Amino acid sequence: MRLSEEAHRIKDEFVAMVSHELRTPLTSIAGFADTLVESWKELPDEEVDEFLGIINRQSMYLGDLVEDVLVIPRLEADRLRFHPELFDLGDLLADVSKMVFPTGGKKSAVVSLPDGVRVRADRRRVQQVIRNLMENAQKYGGDQVMVEGFVLGDQYLIVISDNGPGVPDEETQRVFDNFEQVSKGDTREATGIGLGLPIARRLARAMGGEVWYERRFPTGARFCFSLPLRRRAVMGEEDVPEVVDLDATASVELGDDSVLAN
Repeated sequence: MRLSEEAHRIKDEFVAMVSHELRTPLTSIAGFADTLVESWKELPDEEVDEFLGIINRQSMYLGDLVEDVLVIPRLEADRLRFHPELFDLGDLLADVSKMVFPTGGKKSAVVSLPDGVRVRADRRRVQQVIRNLMENAQKYGGDQVMVEGFVLGDQYLIVISDNGPGVPDEETQRVFDNFEQVSKGDTREATGIGLGLPIARRLARAMGGEVWYERRFPTGARFCFSLPLRRRAVMGEEDVPEVVDLDATASVELGDDSVLAN
């Protein structure tokens, strides 16, 4: 009985959070769209561009929110398919950074990555992991956000760090639980439904990697996203590289080195 009551409580809280998160951008989109429909000929071009930019950003936020809600049951049912493709990791990080930290916003992020890092993985899912980690830094971190990528032993590591208050010791594992937020209730300042970090971790694990939290010295947070790597043996000029194209496999190319996920 208690389990049933708890399940209903969690469901009701989830529906309330999702309804709130959907209502806010929808109201914004509807308001600016109505203004453009009624007065776009009289508005200055700069104001029209500003309104269109807001509509575009809020629409992308809605799409991301719906995707986050849908991906959890697919992961739990082992029905989420991965579609690897070759892409430039630096370009992806820059694109996500511009989306999460738009020009003129209160916070900005610095992306530091060696040139020419190419990844063979599911671009959409890698982007989803990184987006959720960046959005977490944007919501809860300080005013300095750094995004770095590098090889560490048998892993390729992407680290999103900030100079904010960090995560309290008692919350470091709970932040990866569904619907958990460090700040809760009607007084919480940040938006979201508490799925970003658990989704990032589950997607990373489904791709053979991991997401975890570390303290940043002297203050702040470091959220790390890794993929397991093994270096290819050096091949002769006549050897043909083996193409590894499994669902949850990623490969990283760094100059002449090639690193493949196990």
